[in-house]
Amino acid sequence: MTISDDCAVTREDPLEKIEGRWTLQILLRLNAGEHRFSDLRSAIPRVSANILTDRLRTLERAGLVERRHLPPPHASHIYMLADLAAGLKPALDALSRWCAETRKAPLPARSTG
Repeated sequence: MTISDDCAVTREDPLEKIEGRWTLQILLRLNAGEHRFSDLRSAIPRVSANILTDRLRTLERAGLVERRHLPPPHASHIYMLADLAAGLKPALDALSRWCAETRKAPLPARSTG
């Protein structure tokens, strides 16, 4: 006896937790260590404050990012990768290395014809 796909119990696709523009850049920055919101804005200058806030909240709800309140005199929040994101670290490390290597590589010549 088989259960049709319509009746099967499905689990959320883990890749859905990391999709979306800016999400990988945020995860890459947090993989390097804790960041304040303003630090993330500086590190990813093309992302708007609204979008960054939205992505951070989405990552928090997904259990991949934690937000911690700093006591005075800092009185701000810092963001860090949550324990659930530990499995992503090898992939994020590899992606960071690839980005660094790609930045150093010369651009390919473009044909004009």
